[in-house]
Amino acid sequence: MANKLPEGFNWQAFTPDDSPLTPLEVLADEQHQNLATASVAEGEVAYNFRSPIYDYSTGAEKSTGIEFDLLEAAKEKPVALIFGSYT
Repeated sequence: MANKLPEGFNWQAFTPDDSPLTPLEVLADEQHQNLATASVAEGEVAYNFRSPIYDYSTGAEKSTGIEFDLLEAAKEKPVALIFGSYT
């Protein structure tokens, strides 16, 4: 992957202090590139995962004691997963 940076652009300014890699280094890493390509085809059973569900209604993380289970949810109705990140 070829990336051209504007002259003087500082990727380190966009990198958290505790991160061992800059965003460009992550994009150039083959292991991370593979994450951008789906390995499950349409109609195939997705990999299962479980995740605790938290309540943030007060502005703080509070455990609900409930866990989301992808395969259980998919038995009831179709599930759409949307992954994103913002900082």
